[in-house]
Amino acid sequence: MNTRSPLRLPTLLAFIAVFFLSGQGIAQAGPQGLKILQDLEDAFVSLADKVRPAVVSLSPYVPPSPSVRKQDSLQKGRPNNAGAGVIIDGKNGFIVTNSHVVRNSDKIQVTLFGGKKVVGQVVGTDDDTDLAVVKVPVTSPLASVQFGDSSQLKVGQMVVAVGNPYGLSETMTLGIISGLNRENVNLSRYEDFIQTDASINPGNSGGPLLSIRGEVIGINTAIINYAQNIGFSIPSNIVKRITTQLKENGEVRRGWLGVGIEMVGSETAASAHIEEGKGVMINSVFEGDPAEKAGLRVGDIILKIGGIAINSPTRMIRIVGVISPGQTVQLDILREGKPKVIPVKLDNYPKKNLKKASLSTPQKLFPILGIELEPASKEIDDPGEGLIIKEVILGSAAGTKGVKSGDKILAVNGDSIMNRQQYEELIEKIQPGSSVFLLLTRNEKKFHLTLVREK
Repeated sequence: MNTRSPLRLPTLLAFIAVFFLSGQGIAQAGPQGLKILQDLEDAFVSLADKVRPAVVSLSPYVPPSPSVRKQDSLQKGRPNNAGAGVIIDGKNGFIVTNSHVVRNSDKIQVTLFGGKKVVGQVVGTDDDTDLAVVKVPVTSPLASVQFGDSSQLKVGQMVVAVGNPYGLSETMTLGIISGLNRENVNLSRYEDFIQTDASINPGNSGGPLLSIRGEVIGINTAIINYAQNIGFSIPSNIVKRITTQLKENGEVRRGWLGVGIEMVGSETAASAHIEEGKGVMINSVFEGDPAEKAGLRVGDIILKIGGIAINSPTRMIRIVGVISPGQTVQLDILREGKPKVIPVKLDNYPKKNLKKASLSTPQKLFPILGIELEPASKEIDDPGEGLIIKEVILGSAAGTKGVKSGDKILAVNGDSIMNRQQYEELIEKIQPGSSVFLLLTRNEKKFHLTLVREK
């Protein structure tokens, strides 16, 4: 029986690096070099033996049909493997995966290590982080894994990804952590990804990213299709927090402030005597929400929330979302260049389909990208070039990227627009989940912005 521990990997790899960098090479090192390779191989085998039994395959559940022909037809129209998952509580049968793996499903077919198939129930999903929890019936405890602490990760650490790429179950790949705290990659609302070069392919979604100790440090969620060796994982500390809520409540409850925000521009930063990129500026306050009740105003610059520095809209959204509804948090702001501290009692984050309007906006369903448009000019004979953004809704694709009322859209995906009909025709051609490239102007300055069509 193999008793070697993955804990020896760092030392083993250091030895190999020394051999190669010194020009010796393993072959020239004789028996000692061969032993190092053997120890390394044994360590990886031990790691695989430890974690693979806890990784499962997930696919759409198709109820049995009286008609064999009909059943075969249904199965042919669906992929054999929609993704992967990892057992985090073997005693109670809880599995974590991506929400997009189980989307629009109440039941999921789960293939356990060894090939046994069981039907799992979707306990809860959270599209904002792309996480979901599935529960399977258990008669005896299943193999499971432990979470590691993702706050302690460092670029360069070795990692292992396990999943079912293209239906090839229990596939294990090796790589390193290429980057941390990746955001603005348009994969989900709350982004704080681990970037890795471990090979991740379709079918790896929902599978674990593991440390060399066999601890789950992330859940693999996506790759960049046009790039090589760029994959993203949701950090384990986020996974732990979200899965706990999903198991207990079936949903995630987040704090809500009720403001529209944007990056602090160079002119605003100079007038406020702060560094550019420090803080975020409020561009709208929503009626009846916590920000308005606390007295926050358009033009206030939020520097800290609960003592945590804010340097981007994405970071602020993520920080507020972590705070429990009903909790009072201190906001450090600048108002007309003067520092102030304002306590705000956060509310519940609105449900996905609830659109919150600003003080000057009537309640209505907003269109794709979360922006309301009007012609650049109201002159009948001169309709003007482009469209003016009249309103922006926080939580929409535009709202999270700092789009501002008054911005003018000149082009969509490189095509100039002169009226609303052209704009809507161009947007309708774009598939949900695909990128939308906009050319805008603000204060007579042109800039490009990439959004993702959400619906």
